[in-house]
Amino acid sequence: MTETEAGLTFDRFFDSMESLADTISESLQSQVTIEDSNHHVIGYSSHQFESDPARISTIIGKRVPSTVIIGLRKKGVMHQLENTAHPIRIPAVMEVGLGPRLAMCIKHQQEILGYIWVVDRGNLAEGYAEGVVEKAAGIAGRYLLKQRGWKNKQDKAFEDFFWKLLTSHYDNEPRIRQEAESWSILLPESYYIGVIESDRVIGESFLLRLRQTMDAYAGQRLLFVTAEHNRLILLFSFVFPVEETAVLSSFVHKLLADMSHSEGCRLAAGCSPGYREYTSAATAYREALAVLEIKKLLPYHARYLLLYDEIGFWAYIPSMIEQKRSRSRRSALLEPIKAHDREHKSDFLKTIAVYLTLDGNLKEAAAFLHIHTNTLMYRLNRIAEITGRSLKETDYRTSVYLDLLTEETAQVNGWFPFIS
Repeated sequence: MTETEAGLTFDRFFDSMESLADTISESLQSQVTIEDSNHHVIGYSSHQFESDPARISTIIGKRVPSTVIIGLRKKGVMHQLENTAHPIRIPAVMEVGLGPRLAMCIKHQQEILGYIWVVDRGNLAEGYAEGVVEKAAGIAGRYLLKQRGWKNKQDKAFEDFFWKLLTSHYDNEPRIRQEAESWSILLPESYYIGVIESDRVIGESFLLRLRQTMDAYAGQRLLFVTAEHNRLILLFSFVFPVEETAVLSSFVHKLLADMSHSEGCRLAAGCSPGYREYTSAATAYREALAVLEIKKLLPYHARYLLLYDEIGFWAYIPSMIEQKRSRSRRSALLEPIKAHDREHKSDFLKTIAVYLTLDGNLKEAAAFLHIHTNTLMYRLNRIAEITGRSLKETDYRTSVYLDLLTEETAQVNGWFPFIS
């Protein structure tokens, strides 16, 4: 085929990226894959030629495997491709199963829209093949921009629907299902609401990275996500039912670790239990927020808390703090110890806080306080003499601990500085 014939071949309407990929393939007699900016496959040629592992796994999974993208980024291939305005020849990167390619990054005003990849079996004529790919990239770019217009409209509708769920807009389940169906939203049988907070404002790049990260996780589906200043709210589900909280906890921990690493920021999260009824979405949202509130009030003590299912007595801490702030009367249990500290310049209140926080472990508490175990035991005995009560009594120990957390919150946080 001549260059003129190639021009005529592409001078027509393409109703899909599949037909464009087939046309490129016919022109160059080679396999072609077209991807969007997130490396999801939006078109691939149906012609049967010998293929390499990277292309096979890409087509099967409908997305370029993350191992391939990471490998190409490490080699500098993606940087070169994304910073070049014309097609480039890429040598084989066999570590990730990728043979030689002719590739081009599809852009609009410096923004990446997608990529075209052509398998190079040594039959791509210099200059001609580049011309075909460049012409195809222009067509693919217009298609992707048009799709984005629809996607933006759809994303806005999805976000509005999500916020309606979070704010109890719907009063019954059938109405929710009806609206979801009108937007072709397939609601999973069960779902979770997660809230992630960052130490910086969340932008589009963070959202994009989150979607890419969650896309790479097997067995999990992200249905809705919305950003609000430094907070991200998401509704997600698992392909297979999750019976144990350990699976959910492991997933949230991994997501936070991956996002913190990739974005270089500090993150905290709270997650609701699983729900089936979507009228419960607002409740689930409040539960996820409740976990985050406790983590803010007592960062060290609630550092491992992620799931509302595991919240226990922590759920009552915020209301206890609020109630105590509205009263002028202070804890009668703590007062004798505080009076002794004021008079004798001792650290008995801190000693109790450390001892109880570290589960009554003498060795760990002594190390934390930088004192000998015998010294700690002496202090505990003196505290028992001063108060007339022993910390071995469950009701007394629990009451003192809760009074410390809810009345001496600032001091407790000072004694237990926490950096995530």
